[in-house]
Amino acid sequence: MNKDELLEAIDAKLDQLNLPELIIPESIHPVAIMTRERRQLGELEKELLQTLEEIKSDERVPRIITRLADVYLNEASFARAIVLYELTLGLDSRQVSAWMNMGLSYLKISSPKEAISCLGSALAIDQRNVLAMVYLASAQMKLGELNEANINLDRAIFINSNMTRALLGKGEYFRAKGEPDVAVTWLRRALSMDPNFLPALMELGSVYLVLGRYEDAIEVLNKALKIDPNQTFALSTMGDIHVELHDLESALSFYDKAVSIKFDDPELWIKKGDIHKALKSYQQASNAYQKAINADPEHVESWIKNGAVMLLLDDEGTALEYLNTALALDPDNSEVAHQRGLIYYSLERYDEALADFDAAFATDPGNPDNLYYRAMMLELLDRKAEARRTWIVAQRLYDEVGDITKSAECNVRIRRLSKTN
Repeated sequence: MNKDELLEAIDAKLDQLNLPELIIPESIHPVAIMTRERRQLGELEKELLQTLEEIKSDERVPRIITRLADVYLNEASFARAIVLYELTLGLDSRQVSAWMNMGLSYLKISSPKEAISCLGSALAIDQRNVLAMVYLASAQMKLGELNEANINLDRAIFINSNMTRALLGKGEYFRAKGEPDVAVTWLRRALSMDPNFLPALMELGSVYLVLGRYEDAIEVLNKALKIDPNQTFALSTMGDIHVELHDLESALSFYDKAVSIKFDDPELWIKKGDIHKALKSYQQASNAYQKAINADPEHVESWIKNGAVMLLLDDEGTALEYLNTALALDPDNSEVAHQRGLIYYSLERYDEALADFDAAFATDPGNPDNLYYRAMMLELLDRKAEARRTWIVAQRLYDEVGDITKSAECNVRIRRLSKTN
């Protein structure tokens, strides 16, 4: 088809989707099954990009690419959305909505610095854009820049005192400051403006969880899930609440629902795996941790968790492989080094175990357990003088942390070694 036919066909497909100019964060969901119309739009997109060099001077092209990027953002395909936003802004850098949606995309993939850059570009064009200020504040909070975030939230509220998303931001700000009771006040204020404002309901439920107000949290989150049953944050928080209530089966049902919707979130898979582990369903726990690894192969905690559960399945070799990978991803992780040292210890590979406990102590010198096992390895290697000195230091550390039992054990070992010298 010619240029005009192609652009008109894409426009028509995009009109069918009827997406707003600014994507609402809580509307973003991964797509499990692609419709025929969506596949057809994908084919038209390929044709557009193949002929882009020839037609990019057409004034309709930047807006069409922006709308395509919005589709990917709405489907939680953040990387693809960012590529297209970069492309369209290269053709027309005055598109405020594209800058904002690209900033939101970066927020969703936990890249706050890049989000700040995008939102700054939006505000450079539209200085009174309150939504850009709120998103900017969200990015700043992720970086721990709470004062800067609060300034932007106050600016937004000064311009529009009834903006629910800005009031939500103030609730998130006070929660980040460690003032959950104040956060509740702001979140209730947002809900007084719009009782069905989904993100405020979800945040309020999460804050109630922090405050131990479980019944209030369940009530608020049930309302959120009635509005949108597929909100994974609300489902995950409901799971967290039932964990606190020691109702693990109910917690598991919420996590199961959450991962069925957001199947590429390693944190959700880890929560599911932890429940299986607590229920002693170790193979199911391992399966969940493996799904977390599949979702993000560089997610260190997933490798650690699966290594730990492999030990419970008496598969030390596989456990060692998982911890080797975790340590390759994060060489300074004392927890991984310690766990691998325990495996080497169980395999009677004492020299390698000692090296791991030494590495763990080097990065976490305040943890006496690293010295405890270091001393054990030194004894097993018949390096008794070094072992005695290590037991002495370990005892002092246990005294400092108030672990009387471990301190007493160290004292017994010190006396025994003193008699053999």
